[in-house]
Amino acid sequence: MTGRAPSGPVVAIETSGRLGSVAVAVGGSIAARRFLSERAGHASGLVPAVREVLEEGGIDLARVAGVVVGAGPGSFTGVRIAGAAAKGLAAGLAVPLYATSSLHAASFAMEAFADDPRELVDAVVEAEVAPGAHPEWDSGAVAGKGRKREVRYVLFDARNGRVYGACYDVGANGSVEVTAPHGGSIVEVLNGRPPAGACFVGDGAVAHAALIHAAGYETRLPPAGIAIADAVVKCCRWEPVVIADWQPDYVREWRPG
Repeated sequence: MTGRAPSGPVVAIETSGRLGSVAVAVGGSIAARRFLSERAGHASGLVPAVREVLEEGGIDLARVAGVVVGAGPGSFTGVRIAGAAAKGLAAGLAVPLYATSSLHAASFAMEAFADDPRELVDAVVEAEVAPGAHPEWDSGAVAGKGRKREVRYVLFDARNGRVYGACYDVGANGSVEVTAPHGGSIVEVLNGRPPAGACFVGDGAVAHAALIHAAGYETRLPPAGIAIADAVVKCCRWEPVVIADWQPDYVREWRPG
């Protein structure tokens, strides 16, 4: 069961990975967006990007009716930055704050961006999301573009053989959780018997492609599996959180190192 989206403009923030993004949506449609490369620093670019998307969308800050944020997991610093910025903006404007799992958003990236894929592919290349792997746009895998549905296991690379993961049944109209967000090793994920026929996506799938293929599963290159603000909006359940109490979902099951 989901809530009701705000009737006015919504600002979306997602900086859990190497490619960050900010967008403003009106009536569920993206009016403007900006991508942020980790190399340039999500922290320094976030506030200016919010101003830019509002200006491009012709939206006064006072009209913003809600803020939705990619809640993690992912880069600890990136998730913390997005969470703090979203909480500050929502509290300052006295509007609701909503949170979407970054893994959930990543499962639906291709569908959320299906109308303008080139911009997303270029941003993935610029941010060097998957060094050594050339990003591609697999239009045949986009739900509603010749494919009814697909089970996608999203993996975010947490380094040293570890990942953040979750599995989703993706269709043209949305993405449904099959396996809840979790942390662990790639071996633990594969030993956990992922659904038959699942396709692995995300920078963690790129990092561990050899093991995934050896286990009999397919992988897909970015931009599949990359969390973006557009998908944070599309996958939001519109259930507001308590701003003062809410914390990002770091899904940490190990010590850093």
